[in-house]
Amino acid sequence: MAVRLSFASERTLAGRDFDRNNPLAGRRVLVVDDSASQRSRLIDIFQSIGMHVVGEAENGLEALSGAERFQPDIISLDIIMPVMHGVEALGYLKQKNCDAVIVYVSALGGIESVSQLRSPGGHLPDAVFSKKDGRETYVEVLTAIFTGEAESSASTASDDSDEMVRAV
Repeated sequence: MAVRLSFASERTLAGRDFDRNNPLAGRRVLVVDDSASQRSRLIDIFQSIGMHVVGEAENGLEALSGAERFQPDIISLDIIMPVMHGVEALGYLKQKNCDAVIVYVSALGGIESVSQLRSPGGHLPDAVFSKKDGRETYVEVLTAIFTGEAESSASTASDDSDEMVRAV
């Protein structure tokens, strides 16, 4: 089950050039995961929905280099990786004013609060996907992010304040 963090980003992505009929077509993606098989699975998902995978990385440090080199529209980050975790990489990417949509893709099933997802500096990803999520979930959540449309929220929860997590 994916979780969309609707408050995570104040930037307006709807203004970017895209085809309203397929807002994901041609989007540039950087896939970051320490597992080669998981990277391959994600690449297959992204390519099947018309996205262009511009690069791969095995850890957060490589993600920083890849983000600068490839200027992706989307960065898919695993949370737990060697060298540099995804949460730490998110913090550095935000410090560098990276405007890519950044999503976590994780096997962690027990994320109990939003505070566990915060990077140094308090940044949050745009969405969190389970490694079990399929193509349809990626299409639904990423389309909502890029079009600025309200997500079809199934439930909500909060960590300690008025910030809300939306399960899609």
